[in-house]
Amino acid sequence: MYYPKKRLIALSVVAILNSGLICAQEAHWSYGEQDKWGEIINELYSPPYPYADCGNGQKQSPVNIEPEKITAAKNFDSIEPEYGEIPLSVLNNGHTIRVNTTQGTLNIGKSVYELAQFHFHAPSEHLINGIRYPMEIHFVNGRSDGRAAVLGVFIKVGKANPVFQAILDNVPTAIGELKEASQSIRPEQLLPAHQEEFYSYAGSLTTPPCSEGVQWFVFKDAIEASDQQIKEFTDKYFRDNARSEQKLNGRKLDFMDQ
Repeated sequence: MYYPKKRLIALSVVAILNSGLICAQEAHWSYGEQDKWGEIINELYSPPYPYADCGNGQKQSPVNIEPEKITAAKNFDSIEPEYGEIPLSVLNNGHTIRVNTTQGTLNIGKSVYELAQFHFHAPSEHLINGIRYPMEIHFVNGRSDGRAAVLGVFIKVGKANPVFQAILDNVPTAIGELKEASQSIRPEQLLPAHQEEFYSYAGSLTTPPCSEGVQWFVFKDAIEASDQQIKEFTDKYFRDNARSEQKLNGRKLDFMDQ
């Protein structure tokens, strides 16, 4: 199946919504073979390397954030997530636990992005001075024009998080299974209380197809989850589902204080 270059731009949001699907049949990949993601072949795609950006891309994510080397930006668009109550819909896609939704928006300046899904990584994918947090949440937002923005939220050990627990209590055990729970949650309760400070840079999806053109916003403050909750995620579901650090390749990393 061949997609002209112009269509590939629009398909970036489709890739987000479908967790990496950019062709009729997704090629298999694993976190244990990250260095070979770009070499994966899918005969239904022309050219047959649907994940080439994973190996050749120059603006890949995640990255190591070194706060002491970053100067605060003076002019930037404010961000305002509006993630209200949603029905709880949980997917085990074999790589992570993902909560799907068609509700919620992220306002970046005058631009409005729709929340498509959020999912979890253990340990965190982004690093702070070379150190990873126990977990990280990615809130994936997209627009019809193909633009994408992702909020990164670190999770540290602390008090139990009731929203995280509601998700854990409804995780399907079978890969590919979607569970529609009878309850609702508020994704905004998985965001830090203080959202004024965050890091931002131009990057990519952190899983195949590793599409670039994604604007990242990584909050400085972390949220808390109990040690038991984090162990439940890593022991029962996913451990080491984090991509390795990617080079900045001259990209600017901004610190913003709203």
